[in-house]
Amino acid sequence: MVGLKACRKISQRPAKMIAADQTQSWIDQHSAVVSIEADWLNTAREKALSHFEEVGLPGIRDEQWRYTNLRALKSHNYSVAESRELLVELPTSDNPRLVFVDGILNTEHSTALNVDGVSTLSSALKTHNSLVEAHFGQALPKEQHGFTALNTAYAQDGFVVQIGNNANLVDVLEVFFVSQSPETVSHTRNLIICAANTKCTVVERHIGNADAIYLSNSVTEIFANDNAHVDHYKIQQESDEAFHIGGVFINQQSSSNVKSHSIALSGLVTRNDVNTNLLGEGAHMEMNGLVLGSGRQHIDNHTEVNHVVPNCTSDEYYKTILDDKSRSVFRGRIIVAEDAQLTNADQQNNNLLLSRHAESDSKPQLEIYADDVKCSHGCTVGQLDASSLFYLKSRGIDAESARGLLTFAFANEVIDRIQVDSVKSELTKIIAGELLSGLEDLV
Repeated sequence: MVGLKACRKISQRPAKMIAADQTQSWIDQHSAVVSIEADWLNTAREKALSHFEEVGLPGIRDEQWRYTNLRALKSHNYSVAESRELLVELPTSDNPRLVFVDGILNTEHSTALNVDGVSTLSSALKTHNSLVEAHFGQALPKEQHGFTALNTAYAQDGFVVQIGNNANLVDVLEVFFVSQSPETVSHTRNLIICAANTKCTVVERHIGNADAIYLSNSVTEIFANDNAHVDHYKIQQESDEAFHIGGVFINQQSSSNVKSHSIALSGLVTRNDVNTNLLGEGAHMEMNGLVLGSGRQHIDNHTEVNHVVPNCTSDEYYKTILDDKSRSVFRGRIIVAEDAQLTNADQQNNNLLLSRHAESDSKPQLEIYADDVKCSHGCTVGQLDASSLFYLKSRGIDAESARGLLTFAFANEVIDRIQVDSVKSELTKIIAGELLSGLEDLV
């Protein structure tokens, strides 16, 4: 990779294994990553690498990571994968799709390469270099943790959606990020750029191979200009031994409407950041999240909504279902700037514990510097309602089925907010299979 300090000392030697808890080891390993040459991008990469050298990987001493122990992640060695062959069976769909295997585009299974407005990051750097330069990194927070810096420094590839004024992405775009090689790391970087009066729907799907141990580090930036409508989904069906660090960062202009849906169904350790900046009056943000945790899973969701200007609205609705010894973390932060009068913001986080060993940590936050606003937040942590269980059992439903039905109803309130019929139907069946055990035909 041209321009990185570590790369100035590199020969063409094969990539070596790394110890994940050593900053220099990460740099040495990633020096083998090859990137398209672009002066501005090399400068951005070098700046990000310097930041990573300064902050390193986050740990429990960092306030934003205090509940998420990365010891298990750091106990493995990772290498950058070279394979492109797809070994995992993908869900069937009529939607155009892009498929990345261990961070590398698989052209054989990608059917969206000829769709107007859709390309890979590597292609966009050749054909729309100035457009990528104008947006790359612009939605990221000022204070970035080490994984986000690594993504900028070593992004391998990703997707770019670019919609011009008064146009729509006609079909739903599905993007599959498949991780299948053991003890590998992939850094995928994505851009969704919607000009004025546009609409698009993008479904990111992160899928893992069986019990493979790997690290997926993904960043998506979304830019919604005046009156743009973006419906974005991130669905995680990772390996049960996988580590996933992801971020969705959004800038919204006047009268834009962005919906972000985050569905985490598996993975050993997951950390998802969803940050949005409401920069134009009349902008609306909707965040929906659902977590199904079991076994030893740890899922950490951090959200931040920045109301920068007046007359903007936001609606945040996250639900978590935890069984066995799983654990969830939710930190939801709403910031209302001094000039952001007439803000209307709502945040709700509900957590359902199915086991006495499960644990949920929730930290809703409101920072309000304006005086003419309507803001609220709520959080619940509890078990299934005893009276509802009794009611169902009194109607002849056995205890296990009654428990499954109530749990499914709890999750379905988030699924009902999904607007892509094929995705909604698939997730309903998956969750029904997890929770209803023999009653799937009822949904």
